[in-house]
Amino acid sequence: MRDLSFMEQTPQPKKRVEYIDLLRGWAVIVMIETHVMNATLTADVTENDFFQVLKFINGLVAPAFLFASGLAYAVTTRRKIADYLGFAPPLFKQLGRLLLILLIGYTLHIPRFNYYHVRYVAGERAWEVFFQADVLHCIAVSLLLLQVLLLVFRSERGMYRALASLAVIVVFAAPIMWGIDFWNVLPIPLAAYMNGLHGSLFPLFPWSAFLFAGSVTGWYYLKAKDSQAAGKTGATATMMSSTAAFAFGMIAFSFLLHPLARQVYPTYDYWRFSPGFFFLRLGLVLLLCVLMFAYERRHGVSPRSAVTLVGRESLIVYVTHLTLIYGDFGGFNFQKQVQQSFGYPLALLTTVVLWLLMYVLALFWSAIKKGPVRRKRGIQLAFLVIILGIFFFGPNH
Repeated sequence: MRDLSFMEQTPQPKKRVEYIDLLRGWAVIVMIETHVMNATLTADVTENDFFQVLKFINGLVAPAFLFASGLAYAVTTRRKIADYLGFAPPLFKQLGRLLLILLIGYTLHIPRFNYYHVRYVAGERAWEVFFQADVLHCIAVSLLLLQVLLLVFRSERGMYRALASLAVIVVFAAPIMWGIDFWNVLPIPLAAYMNGLHGSLFPLFPWSAFLFAGSVTGWYYLKAKDSQAAGKTGATATMMSSTAAFAFGMIAFSFLLHPLARQVYPTYDYWRFSPGFFFLRLGLVLLLCVLMFAYERRHGVSPRSAVTLVGRESLIVYVTHLTLIYGDFGGFNFQKQVQQSFGYPLALLTTVVLWLLMYVLALFWSAIKKGPVRRKRGIQLAFLVIILGIFFFGPNH
């Protein structure tokens, strides 16, 4: 029988869950540091032991960002589930937003942001890079899949149970998928999502499983919150304690799994797509999530928090900081100009400057969003006109 329990729920207030913004905010902040270090540090610096430790820590950024996106989806869906299942305007607004994220992801991969170059100059290799799956592609496609599952199962319970199974399948199927050259099987735009053999940094296997895990965790958190509202004191804290215990168990399991997986899979790379490394990182991200929850519960989160602000405005911060580091501006490209010539002091200074710029940007855009809708739409339209003008009429050299 169809689960219609969502119809009986009292509409949830649109209060943000701050620990999710904390997690996503810290992920974005460390992401900026990661991209600056990768773009600026000299080769001899990146070969020392300290950088290898830093590289491992930085490697948790993408899993945390994807996981937080899944958490946020679970919370948002609970508030709008009746609209989603009823094919009301919020569903189409959500689908439009996800398609916009996907479009932005592809725009960031344009070989050169110039119509003449794209139409007449860019070669086959440039278009192969254009179709590579990055983190925005992974987020958008994974969330679109969640929307489809919700419409198929018609209930949160059915969707999240299926999603938990799907996450496990994705993780354990990843080494198999990486052993297949899908460019010989599927159209390149689809093949790029299957594995990273041709340069995709965030293919669905295994990266989508981090987002799926975040969504399932968010569902359990919401169930605990419902129990707490019904009188079960400390239900959310108990749920998070269980999550921490589960995370430690997952980390231990990851080390036990590695030697077995290495023997079972014909194609195996521990650092890129192994189940063992996935569970290690997921366990650490779960612990980060629990720590953010504990911090919010014990200390609260200031309305002026720079971390949560960056977390709320993560999309514009993500796109802008990448553009500043890797984009071309009238022939000037920061990464090419630097040519990986910085030591740690100058790279850290660059990181701090970029952090401050992104904070100001997040503050500005947050203020715009709180103001009149007409002003927000006007700014968006003006920005779009400028971008299109640069693309069609900008210099092509």
